[in-house]
Amino acid sequence: MSSAKSMISGLTWMRIMMMMMMMMQECRSCTESERQGLLELKAYFLSLSSDIHPDIARGWRTTSRRSCCSWRRVKCDLKNKRVTGLSLGDLYPSGYSDTLPILNLTFLYPFEELQSLNLSMSSLGGWFDQTQGYKGHERFRHLEILDLSYNFFNRSVFLLLNEVVSLKTLFLGGNYIEGGFPVKELINLKNLELLDLKLNNISGHLPGKELTKLKKLKALDLRLCKLEQLQELQVSQNRFVGEIPLCFSRFSKLRVLDLSSNHLSGKVPSFISNFKSMEYLSLHDNNFEGLFSLDLISELTELKVFKISSKSSMLQVVETSASSTGLKSQLRSLILSNCNLSNIPGFLRYQKELRVLDLSSNTLSGHLPTWLLNNNTKLQVLLLQNNSFNTLTLPRLYKLQFLDLSANNFNHQLPKDFGLMLPRLRHLNLSNNEFHGNMPFSVDTMEYLEFMDLSYNNFSGKLPRDLFTGCYSLKWLRLSHNSFTGPIVPRSSDATSLMTLIMDNNMFTGKITYKLRNLRLLTVIDLSNNFLTGTIPRWLGGFFLDILRISNNRLHGVIPPSLFNIPYLWLLDLSGNFLSGTLPLRSDSDYGYILDLHNNNLTGSVPDTLWKGLVLLDLRNNRLSGNIPRFMSTPSIDVVLLRGNNLTGKIPKELCGLRTLRMLDLSHNMLRESIPSCLSNLSGDGGNDPDWYPANMFSNFMDVYTEVYYESLLVSERFGLDYSVDFKFQVEFAVKQRYDSYMRGTLNQMFGLDLSSNELSGEIPEELGDLKRVRSLNLSRNSLSGSIPGRFSNLKSIESLDVSFNKLHGAIPSQLTMLQSLVVFNVSYNNLSGVIPQGKQFNTFGENSYLGNVLLCGSPTNKSCGTTMSSGEKGEEEEDYKTGLIDVVVLWWSLGSTYVTVLIGFMVFMCFDSPWRRAWFCLVDALIDRIKYLLGVI
Repeated sequence: MSSAKSMISGLTWMRIMMMMMMMMQECRSCTESERQGLLELKAYFLSLSSDIHPDIARGWRTTSRRSCCSWRRVKCDLKNKRVTGLSLGDLYPSGYSDTLPILNLTFLYPFEELQSLNLSMSSLGGWFDQTQGYKGHERFRHLEILDLSYNFFNRSVFLLLNEVVSLKTLFLGGNYIEGGFPVKELINLKNLELLDLKLNNISGHLPGKELTKLKKLKALDLRLCKLEQLQELQVSQNRFVGEIPLCFSRFSKLRVLDLSSNHLSGKVPSFISNFKSMEYLSLHDNNFEGLFSLDLISELTELKVFKISSKSSMLQVVETSASSTGLKSQLRSLILSNCNLSNIPGFLRYQKELRVLDLSSNTLSGHLPTWLLNNNTKLQVLLLQNNSFNTLTLPRLYKLQFLDLSANNFNHQLPKDFGLMLPRLRHLNLSNNEFHGNMPFSVDTMEYLEFMDLSYNNFSGKLPRDLFTGCYSLKWLRLSHNSFTGPIVPRSSDATSLMTLIMDNNMFTGKITYKLRNLRLLTVIDLSNNFLTGTIPRWLGGFFLDILRISNNRLHGVIPPSLFNIPYLWLLDLSGNFLSGTLPLRSDSDYGYILDLHNNNLTGSVPDTLWKGLVLLDLRNNRLSGNIPRFMSTPSIDVVLLRGNNLTGKIPKELCGLRTLRMLDLSHNMLRESIPSCLSNLSGDGGNDPDWYPANMFSNFMDVYTEVYYESLLVSERFGLDYSVDFKFQVEFAVKQRYDSYMRGTLNQMFGLDLSSNELSGEIPEELGDLKRVRSLNLSRNSLSGSIPGRFSNLKSIESLDVSFNKLHGAIPSQLTMLQSLVVFNVSYNNLSGVIPQGKQFNTFGENSYLGNVLLCGSPTNKSCGTTMSSGEKGEEEEDYKTGLIDVVVLWWSLGSTYVTVLIGFMVFMCFDSPWRRAWFCLVDALIDRIKYLLGVI
C-alpha cells in the first residue's frame, strides 16, 4: 500500500515538474509576431531556392513546440525574450542561381530589437522595401552589427546604411563597390567602430581628412587620417594609388596595418618605425620602389607578421649591420618577395618562431640554407621559388606543409628518403628546375600530400608502383615535360582522391587501361604528347570530366560516342592520332566546349548536332566530306577550323549569323559557287570570355590552408593556396603567308577569314569591305572574277590581304594605299592591269606581290608605263583594257574563219579531175606503202 502511495506521489511531482518546465519554456519563447516573421522569412528564402541550409529547412518548423529562441541561427535577449540576432549567411550552395536575388527588407521588420544581422555569402544583388522605401531604417534603430560581406552589393547599398546611425560594426568586404571611397555615404555613422571594405574595386588616393567625424572608429578596413585612436587599418585588395599619406604617422596606437594588393607607389615612409604597438604590417603586392631598410622594423617589439613586395621590381630591401644582428621581435610570418635580395637576411639566424617564410622572386643562390630550417621547427610554409638555388639538402621537417622550390637551378637527383623527410607535406612544387633521375620511391609514403608539381624537369624512369595508392590524399598531380616511361598508372585504387592528372609531354607507353578507371574522381585528364597505343576506352565517357586531352599519341579506332555526351565537358582534344570512322552524334546541350580533332583520319559528314554549345571547333586535316552544316543552333561559336578536308557544296548563308566568330578557316576543300555577301555580318568581337582559351581554363577549384597563426578584429591570418587548371591551348591560323599560333592575350584580338584553295567563283562581294576588325583575309587559289572591291579601303585593321591565283581584272584600287596596317599584299597571277599604286605601305611590297599580271606596270615591276598619265587617263585605263580584250577576240575569230575558208577551197579543188589531183593521190599512195614497209605489214 505504501509503495502505491509513493508511486502516485512520484507521478504527481513529475507532472508538477513538467508543468514548471513548460511555463519556463513559455517564458523563454519569442513573441508570436517574431515567430511568424521567422517562418515567413524561411518561406521567402525557399522561394529563392529549395536547396537551403538544413539549419533553417529542417529547424524552423511551424509544428515545432520549441521556442523560436532555441532555433539555430536565432539569438534572443535573456530578459525580454526578443530576437536580437539573426545569422542568415551562407544559406545556399555556391552557384545556386543564375540571377542575383534581391532581399525584401519587409521580412526583417518584425524583429524590432534586432542588434546583429549576418547576410554574408548569400549572392545578394541588393535589397528593397516595398512599403517604406529607404525610410525603413527606423525599423533598425537598435542594429549594431551588420555583415553583408561576399555578396554583389554596389554603391546603392549606402542609401539605407547611411541612415542606420546605431551601427558600430559594418562588414562590406568582397562586394562590387566601385569608384572613390564612400565618404558622404558613411558620414552619418558616428557610432561606427569597425568598417570592412576590403576586396572591392575602390580606387583613388587614400583619404586623410574626410572621415574625421567618425570619432569612435577603432578599426577601418579602408582609409582614414587624424584618428589617433585608430588601432586597425585594412585596405587590402582595392585600387588605391599614390603614396602612403604622411598623416598615417599619427596612428601611434596602430596594431594592424594592411595596405596589400593595391597600386600604391613611391618609397615606404620611415615613420613606420614609430608604430611601437604594431603587430601586423602588410605592404606587399604594391608598386613601391627605392630602398627599404630593415632597420625600420628592428625596434617593433610586438611585430608578428611582416610582408613587403613590389610588382614594379624597383624595390630593394637592404640590411644594415644593426638589423643583421636580429629583430627585437619573433616573427610568425615573413614575406620578402620580389625585393631584389641577393643574400638571405642575417637577422633570420635569430628567428625561432616562423610559421611562414616567403623569399620568392629574388636572386638568392647557392645551397638551400639548412640552418634556417633547423632553427624554425614550427615552420609550415617555405616559398623559395624564382631564385637561383642549385643544391637541395633537407633536414627532417615534421611541421612543413607547403614547399615551393620551383624555377630555381637545382640539377641533381632527389634524395632517396625525400618522402620520409617531409611526412606532413601537403603542397610540393619542384617544377621548372633540372632535377633528373627517378622519382624516389619514398614519395609514395607521403599520405598527406594533396598537390604535387614536378613538371619541366628531366625526371625519367617509371613512376613508383604505389604512387596513387600510398598518396591517397593526392588531388592534383602534374608531371608534364619530363621523360617518365612505363604505364601512366602503375597501380590504382578507388580509394584515391585524385581529381587532376596532367602527364603530357613524357614517354609513357601502353594502353589506357582499367587502372585509370579506378580514379573515379578525375575531372581533368591530360595525357597528350606521349606514346600511348590502342583504342580510346568507352568508359572514359562515364567520368564527370571538365577536360580530356589525349592528343598526339598513337591511338587508333573510332571515337566512342560516350565522349561526346559528357555533360559539362569544356575541352575535348584528341588531335594528332590515327582515329578513324565518322563523328559521333552529340546530345542536346547548351554547355559551351572546345572540340579539337584535327590531324586524324575521320571520314563522313559533320553532324548537325555537333555544333550546339560549341565555342571552338578544329577538324582540320581529316577526310570529312559533304556539305558544311548550317550552324543554326550555335550563335556563340568563336572559332571554326575545317581546313584540309573534302567538303563540297556552297558556303551556307547561316554562317552569317555567327556574329561572334573570330576565325573561319574553310581553306583546302572543294567549296563552289559564290561567296555570300552577308559574311560582312561577322563582327569578330567574340562572344565568350577570352580566358576560356589558352591559358587559364578554370576547372576543379581546390584550396589548401594552414591553421590561423594571427588573429585580430579585422585579420584572421592563415596561409592558403588556390589552384586552377593552366592550359596553353593553341589555335593555328594562316596570317602573313604563314601559320601562327594564337593563345591567351592574342586570340581575343584576332579576326581572320581564310577561304583559299577552293573552287569559289563569281565576284568578290563589295560588302566584305565592311569587316573593319578583320586582320587577315585570304581568298587566293579560287576562280573569282571581276575587280578588287574599292571598299576594301575600309579594312582599317587588315594586316594580310591575299587574292592571288584568281581571274580578277581591272586596276588595283588606289584607295588601298590608305591601309596603314597592311603588311602582306598579294594579287599575283590574275589579269590585273594599269599602274601599281604607290605610297605608304605599298612602297614596301616587292615584285612577288604582282607576278603573273602582264598588264601591270610601274614600280616594283620592270615595266614602264610610258608617259605619266593624268588622273583622267587613269580613269580611262580600265575602258582601254576592255577594248584591248575585244581586239583579241576579233583576231581569233579572223584566224578561225580563214582556216575554214582554205579547207573548203581545198576540198572543192579535189573534186575536179586534173593532173594536179592525180599527182596528189599518187603521192598519198606512195606514203601509205612506205609506212607499211616500215611497220613490217605485207
